[in-house]
Amino acid sequence: MPPVADLRPDVQDMIVVHRNFRHQFTHAPELIRGLREGDTARIRLVIDHLRFVLTGLEAHHGSEDDLLWPKLQERVIPLPESISRMEDQHHQLDVLTAKLTATLDDLAVHVEPGLREKAAELCQELALVVDAHMTEEEETILPLAAAHLTAAEWDELGERGLAKLQKKDLLPALSSLLAIATPEERKAFLAKAPAPARLLWRLVGRRAHARSEARLYGI
Repeated sequence: MPPVADLRPDVQDMIVVHRNFRHQFTHAPELIRGLREGDTARIRLVIDHLRFVLTGLEAHHGSEDDLLWPKLQERVIPLPESISRMEDQHHQLDVLTAKLTATLDDLAVHVEPGLREKAAELCQELALVVDAHMTEEEETILPLAAAHLTAAEWDELGERGLAKLQKKDLLPALSSLLAIATPEERKAFLAKAPAPARLLWRLVGRRAHARSEARLYGI
């Protein structure tokens, strides 16, 4: 049975999460191609950043695999083919993520031109697949989630994703989302966040994210 209207979730937060992943993967190839042998600080900065993004993607999709697909499969009749496609695309993204992770591990040891280009091309491929996957999810899955999940179940989905991250990554993840959100979206995110997280973001996270962006992109 669909939840009553006042218990339905606001799925806009997923749009912000997707926007952030698109941003990160779109810029990843240029970060990789800018690496030079011997610049160990830059190499570590970029590779650690991309590992952080990949970890976030795995956590995001893992929470959907754990909670979203099973609930929709139970409640949506007839079951749309898009749900099966989402699961297949997650598998495809898992394979690409594993390839890129292994290549980044090699690149951290030696920035060889061919290896650097391989990593950049994997980032480009991942960016295309991520964009196509998230576009279809926004068009077909989010309306189903809004109609068939409660707000509490939707919040649990986000909490499950955060629980898959290391503690040290929680504030950077929140700060990254808040930086790319519109003022209205940011207000909604902060309203859901625990008071300590809001305080940490205002005191530390916002400035730390700005410094990180400046180091990565020279802005």
